[in-house]
Amino acid sequence: MGNDDKHLANVLKQLKSGAVLVKRKIDGKKYSRRFFLSEHEDFITYQKKKRHIFGRPHIYNINDIDEVRSGFRAQTFGQLLKNGRIKSTDENRALSIMYNNHRNELHLMANNTQTRDLWAEGIKYLIDRHAQKHQGHLIREENYFRSADTDKSNSLSKRECRRLLSNTLNVEMPDNIFEQLFQKADVSREGLLTQEEFVSFFQLLTQRKDLYEIMQEHTENGSTQSIEKSHMNINELLTFFQTVQNQKIIKHTKTDGGGENKITWEYIETADQVQKLIDEFELNKEFREKGLLGLDGFRNMLLSSNFDIANPIYTRQIYQNMTRPLCDYYINTSHNTYLFYGQLSGESNPEAYNRALLTGCRAVELDCYDGSDGQPIVTHGFTLVKPCSFESIIRYMEPNLFKTSPYPVILNIENHCSLTQQGEMARILKEILGDRLVSKETANTQLKTLPSPEDLKYKVVVRVSLSLLFILNKKKKYFRLF
Repeated sequence: MGNDDKHLANVLKQLKSGAVLVKRKIDGKKYSRRFFLSEHEDFITYQKKKRHIFGRPHIYNINDIDEVRSGFRAQTFGQLLKNGRIKSTDENRALSIMYNNHRNELHLMANNTQTRDLWAEGIKYLIDRHAQKHQGHLIREENYFRSADTDKSNSLSKRECRRLLSNTLNVEMPDNIFEQLFQKADVSREGLLTQEEFVSFFQLLTQRKDLYEIMQEHTENGSTQSIEKSHMNINELLTFFQTVQNQKIIKHTKTDGGGENKITWEYIETADQVQKLIDEFELNKEFREKGLLGLDGFRNMLLSSNFDIANPIYTRQIYQNMTRPLCDYYINTSHNTYLFYGQLSGESNPEAYNRALLTGCRAVELDCYDGSDGQPIVTHGFTLVKPCSFESIIRYMEPNLFKTSPYPVILNIENHCSLTQQGEMARILKEILGDRLVSKETANTQLKTLPSPEDLKYKVVVRVSLSLLFILNKKKKYFRLF
């Protein structure tokens, strides 16, 4: 075990031991709880107070967590600070966990910076580790099974199994097919599935007869192997890669002199390369040790990114010409970005922008109106949608602007503000975005030509639909900012 692995193992050990963290609510309420990581490292929860007889502690599943933030990088902490409920010096103890597709938030205050950083590091590592797992690995983990086992009987009834399939795995099937597979997996004939039997059930459900036929065609004894026992050895796989797939795999990612990440790949030519693929995709330990790839492993391998029908060199890096004018490109754009729920009710929320940005969106929309306190707000006009301050949206989405792409973010502003509050919008944009805000022509563009995505790397462009954005200068004259 390397030093990094030892360090992370120690971090997770400390998270399992737990720490007292204070939950903070936007209304100022606070609750001190001892939070801890579960023994199986699949969720975070806290110890229930003895006086709370009813109710269960909330469980925060790792696979539901979208993002972890240190400091006052969430609207709740901003409001608490504004209302004097916390101090600016508390920022180095603050931690926010965004989960359920950024729809829910957990805001915590640690006793010290070291504890806050420990939890932030540990949760980020668990999120990254979970993202790298294949579906087959996840199904075998106990958290899926335990979450569905509502009566804690260490087995799943038909009802619990169906709920797990539909609610968690998004699998729907006719009743007769479900009954057939359930009966086949229920070895004990008790009408219940143990964890091992549920894994067998899922394997039956996901069996690919088309892949079984391919394996039969390219194995020496394929016609005599049942679908459950079918496999390919190293030599058969190597021949399949070379004569059928003409397969290449990613070798490594290196950085050239320009600082850009580039992908290199190589053909599969040796038995050692094949064994590495077996070790990665075959979940049956006995098969792995014998250098065999079963049907499930074969499916996992073909569904991996290395085996995409599209060449990885085109799917994992930008290969297009990015030096043409901005209008020559399709742009991933969000409409009414501030809405989490319906068009007529709910609330405007900065986290809706973070969700959009982290899924690759490069143009977001802000419908801006005059706020009653002199500060611009974002809302869906003439509806029951609760407004959110323009400043909070810009401030809390700023750290995520370029996490998924270096290319420009476009703020599509539907401007209904007075000149005075337009001036506030300009101040907020310049104050928070600084040099990243495009406020003058770029050096590489002519007057009649839009700049290119390459020209605008790590820049924010403001596009105003109704009127130009102005700012009031000291001489009481208006001049154009964009």
